[in-house]
Amino acid sequence: MSRVVKKFGELVGKNIEKNPKKSLRLLKAGYTASGIQMKYFSKHDLLPHQKYASVICNENVRYSLSKPDNSAVVNIFFPCELLHAMDIKPGFIEGMSVYLNGAGSERYFIDYAENMGISQSYCSYHKALIGAALSKVIPKPKFIMNTTFACDANIITFRTLAEFWNVPAFTVDTPNSDSNEAIEYLEDQLKKAAVFIEDMTQRRFDEDKLKEIIKRENRSVYLYKEFLKELSYKYIPNDVTSEMYKLFFTHILLGSKEAEKYFELLLTDAKNAKLSDKRIRILWCHTIPNWQKSIKEIINNERYQLLAIDMNDDALIDLDESMPFRSLARKLLYNHMRGSSNRRAEKLLQMAIALKADGIIYFNHWGCKKTLGSSGIVKKILEKNGIPVLILDGDGCDRQNINEGQMRTRLQAFMEMLEGKNNAVCLQICSDRNSSRL
Repeated sequence: MSRVVKKFGELVGKNIEKNPKKSLRLLKAGYTASGIQMKYFSKHDLLPHQKYASVICNENVRYSLSKPDNSAVVNIFFPCELLHAMDIKPGFIEGMSVYLNGAGSERYFIDYAENMGISQSYCSYHKALIGAALSKVIPKPKFIMNTTFACDANIITFRTLAEFWNVPAFTVDTPNSDSNEAIEYLEDQLKKAAVFIEDMTQRRFDEDKLKEIIKRENRSVYLYKEFLKELSYKYIPNDVTSEMYKLFFTHILLGSKEAEKYFELLLTDAKNAKLSDKRIRILWCHTIPNWQKSIKEIINNERYQLLAIDMNDDALIDLDESMPFRSLARKLLYNHMRGSSNRRAEKLLQMAIALKADGIIYFNHWGCKKTLGSSGIVKKILEKNGIPVLILDGDGCDRQNINEGQMRTRLQAFMEMLEGKNNAVCLQICSDRNSSRL
């Protein structure tokens, strides 16, 4: 963390209790300044889709802080197509907490939440946002909407926020079953969610607009799938922050005009990319600590290629626009973050094979019980199929909850092991070619 960001975070943290409005003003001013920098003075080595993403994600977070009366707080898996149809802007907890981290202030909010009784073992993304809410730094939204998967924090966090802010909340209960009954149950809930939004906005829910949004989403998904085809045999420069930004477009912004433009730029950049070379190709599982120095220095290195994180391809399917609520129900049930560990392992295996990954980094984010509990099962299945896996313990949001040196050592050793394996394969291929000539 730079000295400027550290000092800024200290200023925000110092005013949390005594002057929360000042902390909010500082955050808004800081994000505005960084937004201008991203839009007009971005890094020269960023691709067009990466520059665009940095600007749009910044605008999304700023909107939630500046115009809360037209915003809804959601979790990353909520079907925000319903909100787009009513011109309500979603702000998701995980993304907002990442930006608190970017401002060097996350630990102050985490401390505040813990002092208010939130457990130290609780997810740091959720804990940072709870602290920002309970301290009255971030303004309350118009309402709250969330799903029950993929972590138990979703239930506790949104109930806590709804009670503290005294705003209406709607929870979509997502069953583990894939049956027709489960689809019908979920479809009925989503229709009730639409009625809830009608009540909150005092406007009629526009189902025709929802169908148009789903059409746009289908176009975006097509573009992303074409990008993944290009990625399977090309070197497309990527970094941990750009991959984190992608979560906005594959989740809460999916179906919006901004998301469709992003995927258009993404595919164009992919088509202009060069063929893949001997770089080590890495697939990342779960959240990614885009702020962490050791992670950035290793993964962003030109010797390696960060292909994707599995959450950016967790539920991208074609939807039937003629049955929008049923289609969104199917999408929720399709998500590989829902259900058994085997579902996620199978998805990771499919992605690794399709993208020709040399290895997978399985990130055990602090407080994510489902991911931690699945790590052994997933590793066993992947390695049985010839995919090397590194289980890396860390924290995606809290700077003070990591062992930087240990993580660096383990990650570097894994990458060197993959390089050695890759070199051995290349030597064997050359040897076989020479033998065939003789």
